[in-house]
Amino acid sequence: MSQKAVRILGIDPGLNHTGYGFVDFVPGHFTYVASGVLNVPAGELSDRLGFIFKSLSALIEEHHPNVASIEKTFLNTNAQSSMLLSHARGAAMCAVACHSILCKEISTREIKKSVTGYGAADKEQVQQMVLRHLKLEDTRFSPDESDALATAICYGSSSILLGLVPTLGTKAGSSGTGVSRRGSSARRSRNEWTKRYEGKV
Repeated sequence: MSQKAVRILGIDPGLNHTGYGFVDFVPGHFTYVASGVLNVPAGELSDRLGFIFKSLSALIEEHHPNVASIEKTFLNTNAQSSMLLSHARGAAMCAVACHSILCKEISTREIKKSVTGYGAADKEQVQQMVLRHLKLEDTRFSPDESDALATAICYGSSSILLGLVPTLGTKAGSSGTGVSRRGSSARRSRNEWTKRYEGKV
């Protein structure tokens, strides 16, 4: 019987640039699916948040992730910047929630430690280890893409998800990408994930 893969969406939120990355995961192995950066146009705050929401919604409908993860907001000395970043996170999380996908929040330090082994790693170290995890050493990702992919990799490596791999996703390689189709089976998988998730967090 073929091992099933879980498709994970990682999000690195930002009001100007929001990174995203999709990876397929089976225990011990990650496969790159897609990634990119949403370059948010200047304008009214509501329009910018709407752009993030609509763009991520379209990507979710295209790639059908089973679960999602997003980097937590960290508080800095600029309260205005922290507030705007929180707005961007909210728009991204709403896009995920509107597609009935649970979203795990992960701290920056936790992501760095999971991916590089060092919680204070710099962006270059994160980029290098993301490429190594995905076996894409000859590829170059932008910092926003790398951070989003690192978020997805961290989630895939977590103990919460490891026990759920057999009940989620589609057969790895069954359609070239392991896309999870929406429907009753996908809903059953998400319901199962919800039960286990709530019991372990």
